[in-house]
Amino acid sequence: MKRIYATLASGLLCLSLAACGGVTVEGDDSPSTTAAPTESSAGSSSTARSTERSSQASQSNGSGGSTARDGAAEEIDGLPEVTVERSAEAQAFLDALKDEKIDISGVEDQLIATARNYCSSENKDQNVTVDAVAGQLIVQGRTSVKEDQAAEISTLLKESADRTYC
Repeated sequence: MKRIYATLASGLLCLSLAACGGVTVEGDDSPSTTAAPTESSAGSSSTARSTERSSQASQSNGSGGSTARDGAAEEIDGLPEVTVERSAEAQAFLDALKDEKIDISGVEDQLIATARNYCSSENKDQNVTVDAVAGQLIVQGRTSVKEDQAAEISTLLKESADRTYC
């Protein structure tokens, strides 16, 4: 009796592993076919019957007896452009930085967060976030200002934030 249960369990395990096949198919769009399991001994006939029942049950799980099919996968050339709607304050802040010849592309959210952080700090004179961001803008080559003039960028960030967020 234990052998029958063991055989049944191993058969179900094999079926569940076979059901975990790949998702993406390359090549033709013809439906795939599966081979019926073969019997290796007379004692495994119950396993074959349970295998047949489970494959029939999995085929009838579709809506109205029909099986659902995914469409063919398509390769994309690039990511779609994402546009973010910004508040009037955020746009005014970013425009002020652009007007001063700072390349803000790709770091807009970080700059807006810096302005908000600066405006919400209890003691703006001790807020070092603006100074750190100004240094990063210089090091990353987003401005033509040299490192020894980093205070200019820091002042620009603070004044722009004061006008737009504070």
